[in-house]
Amino acid sequence: MKSIYTVILLFFFTKLNAVTRYVTPSGAGAMNGTSWANAFPGISLQTAINASAPGDEVWVQSGTYFTTLTANRNIWFNMINGVAIYGSFSGTETSVSQRVFTCGFSSILSAEIGVAGIADNSYHVISNSSLNTTAILDGFTITGANANFDLVGNDNRSLGGGMLNNGQNGGTCTPTIRNCLFTNNSALFGGGIFDHGQNGGNASPVISNCIFAFNNATGGGGAIDNFGYGGNASPVITNCVFYGNTATDRAGAMYCWGGGNGNASPTILNSVFVNNSSFDGGGIVCDRLNFVSGSSGTANPTIRNSIFWGNTAGGTGPQFITFGGGTFTATYSLIDISNQNPPHIISGPGTGNIFSAPTFLNILNAIGADNCWLTTDDGLQLQATSQGIDDGDNSGVPAFDIRGYNRISNGIVDMGAYELDLSIVPVSLFEFTGISHRNTNKLFWKTASENNSRSFEIERSIDGLRFEKIGEVVAADNSTITRYYQFADDRLTASAYYYRLKQNDADGKFAFSPVILLKQKDNKSEVIVFPNPVRNIATVVFDRNLVNEELLLFNSNGQQMTKLIINGNTTYFDLSKMPAGLYLLTNQEKGISVKIQKIVE
Repeated sequence: MKSIYTVILLFFFTKLNAVTRYVTPSGAGAMNGTSWANAFPGISLQTAINASAPGDEVWVQSGTYFTTLTANRNIWFNMINGVAIYGSFSGTETSVSQRVFTCGFSSILSAEIGVAGIADNSYHVISNSSLNTTAILDGFTITGANANFDLVGNDNRSLGGGMLNNGQNGGTCTPTIRNCLFTNNSALFGGGIFDHGQNGGNASPVISNCIFAFNNATGGGGAIDNFGYGGNASPVITNCVFYGNTATDRAGAMYCWGGGNGNASPTILNSVFVNNSSFDGGGIVCDRLNFVSGSSGTANPTIRNSIFWGNTAGGTGPQFITFGGGTFTATYSLIDISNQNPPHIISGPGTGNIFSAPTFLNILNAIGADNCWLTTDDGLQLQATSQGIDDGDNSGVPAFDIRGYNRISNGIVDMGAYELDLSIVPVSLFEFTGISHRNTNKLFWKTASENNSRSFEIERSIDGLRFEKIGEVVAADNSTITRYYQFADDRLTASAYYYRLKQNDADGKFAFSPVILLKQKDNKSEVIVFPNPVRNIATVVFDRNLVNEELLLFNSNGQQMTKLIINGNTTYFDLSKMPAGLYLLTNQEKGISVKIQKIVE
């Protein structure tokens, strides 16, 4: 009992004597770090960290902080146990909770030294050893490292550009990393992070609310390399985005090597792996082979409530690949398995998995047109029509998503890193489509309900990345019935355009629709049908006015079901009394042929 009281007293003593040290890019006042008014200068960031004791915190204002102002590539930042390093402050806050990530993580830790370009940059941005979970990094962008030293002996300067977590040879390195962006880092292995648990070590950080984008590895693990050979490298990863990472050899996003009786089995929850690429294993590589000595080990990533889509491989396994009996265990996840061949398949029953397209806001531009992560136009948010909405597993989910929105906003958690928050969406938009003909693109959309909605701004883009406003349509304000809208864009100078809607409400809130692509075609008549699939009434819109034209509807057996005479450019088909199935709407003279899927309630 006495020892328990001693521990409690020590805990409160530490808390009462905890010190916060302040850092700004240029420093202020006495530059002793005692307040924002007397902040350390940026070049003294590591000094502030080193001066801290367990329980202390280091607060870092927005701005860029370089590993060194010299050309010495062997200088980088280090974390220490018991010290929380917080970034992205404006410089007036009195508590960590007052931070606002208005444009991602605005305190930048950069390895950009020497001449411009990555070639002579620091080998690491951060290099850690002998850490436990009390070492915290929160609110930073980690960028510009180039871990390209020769891979010889125990030299680690080719491992972990953004961050090296070194627990090899019986050590431990398990820091807490949250609210961070790892981007444009390069290494031989582990462009973003290398978890080094070789030879009885443990390198298993706890990573949450992080983004890994456009990192590169010439060997393997573009974003993260979990090297558990003869040891353990099994991080827990929650609410994270892996986008656009590459590896020349294996694992565009994540390499898990558990050979030599080791273990590399990360737990991945509510995360997204999209558009990563490598020769083998565009998303994840699970490797338990022995290439050095000893025997095989364990490489079994466990994935739940996550999304793997659009990853590519020049060789085998676009989403994931297994070697030597490694396994990929996924449940309640949305996965593209179209080119996954044995043995590179999901292990176990795969409970709750979905294999259809996720319906992202804009898969081509994960950061969004505003070039800011964690905002309403982030491209890897799921749309309300996605099958991944309200279809995950609620067990063990975090309280918030990557943006800080409440998880489980509608009873069941969404798949992926983003939770759809209907409270910020003024409009329930369930159809947005268009047709292109005779130098005009016609857009049509349909809402199921509107709450305090003000307008729809129509935005256009040539590349799908940068959008501009080209028009605005007044919304219905409040409505519980189906509303129909349209807009014609006749100012076309290119052959193809991307379109999206910005849905505004009267309180200044807004949300973006999915992005659609329209291309100019020939003069053959075109028609759109929505909604499609349809339950009862199908709306049919033509690209021109028709005069006494005949439309025929056939079932899948070629039997004519009904005929309509059309005058104008819009008509309606009542399919409520027809059985579920596939129907064909045709007019051979005008070149009209469109499939309609009838579904039942």
